[in-house]
Amino acid sequence: MIKAIIIDDERNSRDIIALMLERYCPNVEVLALANDCAEGIVKIKEYQPDLVFLDLEMPDGTGFEVLQGLDDINFEAIFVTAFEKKFVHTIRFSEVELILKPIDKESLLQAVNTVQQRISGQVSKQRYKVLMENFLQGRQEHWQLVLPSATSEIMTTMDEILYLEAGQEQCIFHLRKGAPVTVERPFRYYLDLLGNMPFFQINNTQTVNLKAVLQLSADKTQVVLPNNIRLDMTDRRRKEFMSKWK
Repeated sequence: MIKAIIIDDERNSRDIIALMLERYCPNVEVLALANDCAEGIVKIKEYQPDLVFLDLEMPDGTGFEVLQGLDDINFEAIFVTAFEKKFVHTIRFSEVELILKPIDKESLLQAVNTVQQRISGQVSKQRYKVLMENFLQGRQEHWQLVLPSATSEIMTTMDEILYLEAGQEQCIFHLRKGAPVTVERPFRYYLDLLGNMPFFQINNTQTVNLKAVLQLSADKTQVVLPNNIRLDMTDRRRKEFMSKWK
């Protein structure tokens, strides 16, 4: 049985989450409810839950500040928010779970299933370390990105990524060092996630880190990256590429 706490300043939201868990997730037991950050910290320390549903923004602070108020994070968190707000990217970069209000059955089950698999193993403190460092780091280009591969979680920075490419319902990251990292997420997911970063899609299946591009081939049909990597660029993307590179 997974022991859970719900922290949300809206009573209706707390009640809906609790009801949906009772109805659809019989393996989750709600131990306590809290209506703000301060009470949430107290409840977490008192009950030592496996899982915390954490509202992103509350009158007395953010869900991040709840985590900051703890000596240690020995649980999994599912952030809950009403809108795609400014902190959502911070959460997605760290691979911590997030569901949007109004909560639907499918999103809830998917998030609970993901954290259940993590709970059965070991809570990744590194993931939450990345979350908090990104939260405190104002400049997005300095954020770290968690890449969940089949066997481990790889922490990388934007500068370490050379390019990413589409696989079969997967995204493959090519880094400056080490083997490529395959993530079980669609290519499009990362195009959206990295949309504000200096990345550019040069063809239908590949996106390069503009800061990693060393030069173009003589005929300007290829981009040249470190490690003698050459990638084809389509004609229709060349003009926009030139306007954004360098």
